[in-house]
Order: sequence, then structure tokens, then C-alpha cells
Amino acid sequence: INAEYMGIMIMKNMQAGYGQADLKKMVVELSPPFISAKSWVIADGKTGNALFAKGELEKREIASLTKIMTAYTVLQLANSYDINIYRTFVTVSHQAATIEGTSAMLKEGDMLLIIDLLYGMLLPSGNDAAVALAEYFGELLKNNKLSLITATNTSCTQVPEGGTEQLIKTNEKEFVDEMNRIAQDEMKLKKTFYMNPHGMTLNCNISSAADIAKLTRKAMLIPAFCEIVKQKIYLCKARDICGVEKEYSWENTNKLLGKEGCNGVKTGMTETAGPCLVTSIQTKDLYCIIVLLNSKTMDFRWQEVQKLKTWAKERLKQIDKISKKNVRSKRKILRAFKHVQ
Repeated sequence: INAEYMGIMIMKNMQAGYGQADLKKMVVELSPPFISAKSWVIADGKTGNALFAKGELEKREIASLTKIMTAYTVLQLANSYDINIYRTFVTVSHQAATIEGTSAMLKEGDMLLIIDLLYGMLLPSGNDAAVALAEYFGELLKNNKLSLITATNTSCTQVPEGGTEQLIKTNEKEFVDEMNRIAQDEMKLKKTFYMNPHGMTLNCNISSAADIAKLTRKAMLIPAFCEIVKQKIYLCKARDICGVEKEYSWENTNKLLGKEGCNGVKTGMTETAGPCLVTSIQTKDLYCIIVLLNSKTMDFRWQEVQKLKTWAKERLKQIDKISKKNVRSKRKILRAFKHVQ
């Protein structure tokens, strides 16, 4: 821990009436474990606000953590358009079925329920499922805009050159625009911008650890989202292009599920983003969201979440003790000791 930082914090808080011994114990003896991730944050699960963090405002590539916003946008639009995600089918396009990267192994012409595509996107991190959902809901958004144009007697937008394939790309762009609208206008995620619904590096999606924590907190308020991200394995039935029934089985990429209160949410990895992870932890004495961006290795992610969880519990206990001895609120103490050096 930075010695100058420790000195400033001790002096600052001694002036507020805190005991030097208590503060030194909290800063020195409870200094954070070594974390390889370039940015990380431990956020309050109830508010999404950062409790402890390092580099949480830095813009970074986020890989498949993008799919948290994709799922949130799908669920919000389904609610807005009164679409039953448990009864509405989506047909997988050629573009969706042939996208590279992590996959739910969907085939062109397959028909799946929206809820099943959400599982296919969030458990095995299927880029194909993400594109299929973006195309479907992007078309709804585009058609709604065309209806508004027609209603106001404005000339309708022409089908773009390039035919159906170009139209599908337009649908996906409509959806990504909605993702950005939600991020920037509704959630005020100032460090966040999406170029696609899946997180492939070809067009970089950017965010910060703090923004992702706030988004995750909002997503975890939706029962369907919570139910999906806590599942280790999911089985579903679909129909292929010929109408023949087929089955899919997907396994969650999150190895922490079910361990010591972990109930979600998403992994991510590309060469430029590095290994990323968002974890929701809920126990009787701790509810937090931990975000790691660009850890050193894939396996380091699991270890580092466990280290931060244990450290956060001990640090919060110490802050509770100190706050009971002083007139200043616990919130002010937390704010003074949020950033780790």
C-alpha cells in the first residue's frame, strides 16, 4: 500500500476524531491482497456503488461482459413491446449462425424461444445467440420507428442496398443503438460504449469496472436475469430449418457458481480485453458485486474474486467497529478508504 496515501488518510481522519491505532490497523493490517486485474471494484449489491476499488473509472475493453447489457436490453424491450419471452420464437439467421467466437452452436434456420436464446447467450456465452436476439429486437425497434414516420406523413425509409443481408445488419445496429441509449441516457454510464451485442474485439466495446457494477446491479433486479445467470447447466428443445425437433445443452462458463454465495453473473475473454469476470456474491453478512477487468490469466479470475470477497468482509467488519466509536457516519469512513493504492 502507498505509504504517502496511508499517511494522508490517517491524518485526515484523525482530524475528524478517529483514533490513530484503529485507522492504522484498518489501512495497514487489512491492506488488499495482490490482484493482477488492471481494474477492479467491489460494489454494494443493493446500490451498485463502489465500496473498494482500483482503477474502477478506467475505460477498458470488456469482451463478453457486453452480454449483460444485451440481456438487459432484450428484457426491457420485451416488457415494453409486451412480448412473452417464454412463448415467442426467434429464427436464427445465417449471419447469427456463422459468427465467430464463443458459440451456443446454433444453426441457420433453428427456431428457439427468446428465453432459450438468453440462456444460450449467457451460459456458454454464445455470440450466435446474442446476434439472433439483437436482430429480432432490432427489427422491432426499426419497424416502430417506421410506423412513427408513417404516422407523421414522412416518407418511409427505403430498404438499404444489399437486400436482406444488409437489412439484418441494420436491425442489429438499431439494437446496439438502444444498448447505448440505455447506458448513457438511462443509467448514466459515462465510460460505456457498445459497437456490437456480443463483445468480439473486431469492434471494441468499452466500459469501466464501476459502470459494469452499476449495470449488473440493475440487471440483477430482473427475476428472469437472476434465474438465468445462476444456472450451471441448461437444457432446451428447438426446431431446425426443416421443423424437426432438436435439443440443446449448455454449461455455464462461470466456475464460481454455487460456491460461498456466488449466484452469477458473467465471464468474458478476448486477447485484447484479457480475462474478465463479474460475480454476484450474496451471503447472510455480505451482498456485493465484484468486477475484474484484464486479469493476468483465466484461472486467476476465480482466485482473485475469492481473495477480494474475504478481504472485503474483514475490512467492512473493521469499518463497522470504527464507525461505532465515532460520531462520523459509516458512509464517510467508506468514502475515505474506498480507493486502494
